[in-house]
Amino acid sequence: MSGYLWVDRAAPEQARVGGRIRMPALSPPWLVVYETPERVLVNRWPGRLLRVRAVPATSEPERAALAAAVAPIRPGAGYTHATSVDVLEELPPGLPFGAHGDAVARVLDAARALDEATAYRLAAARHRDAPQACRSAWQRWLAGPRMGGAGSPIGSGSGLLHQLVRDSARARGGPQTWTVDGDGEETVAEPWESAYGALRAAALAYGAPDLSDAAAMATAWNVVYGPMA
Repeated sequence: MSGYLWVDRAAPEQARVGGRIRMPALSPPWLVVYETPERVLVNRWPGRLLRVRAVPATSEPERAALAAAVAPIRPGAGYTHATSVDVLEELPPGLPFGAHGDAVARVLDAARALDEATAYRLAAARHRDAPQACRSAWQRWLAGPRMGGAGSPIGSGSGLLHQLVRDSARARGGPQTWTVDGDGEETVAEPWESAYGALRAAALAYGAPDLSDAAAMATAWNVVYGPMA
């Protein structure tokens, strides 16, 4: 079968058009090949999106290992496992985030580079109506048809954005960056929490413009980084 594979910047040299990516051992982690770009779970950024074709198993041990790997995957899950794939094409990395995925990719880049001074600027520029506008966008998305198994209006971009802001806070935040909530969970403190809200609003405003009140949701982004063309 052909499908889509996400690789990070540390991918082997074979992760190029015309190359063959092969797992070094018949054991997890397997290559995860998704049926459509929207199904792709992006959990590392930056990275690359490849269109690939799974290579059939050529030995009995490989066939047995692959059968065991795919057995737990439920029908309709939208992905399969492979031990080897041929790379057919490289695609824009924003494609898993929807039709406006390039805009979401720009917000992810900003989250990855976020420092405390910029977090303060985003928090200060955040429109007071942005949180409600975000909730309304999500409600409109939940009420409509959802294609491709996407878990948010911008696919896996929503969860990835949260991860990147946390990583930036851990790398570049001050001693008061982290706090513990009422459930005992470690969370980012201000200004990082509001900066995350501002970036999430921008990702929705530019990544799912048909769902959002872009004027309010993109305010902080536009003040700090400038409007997207």
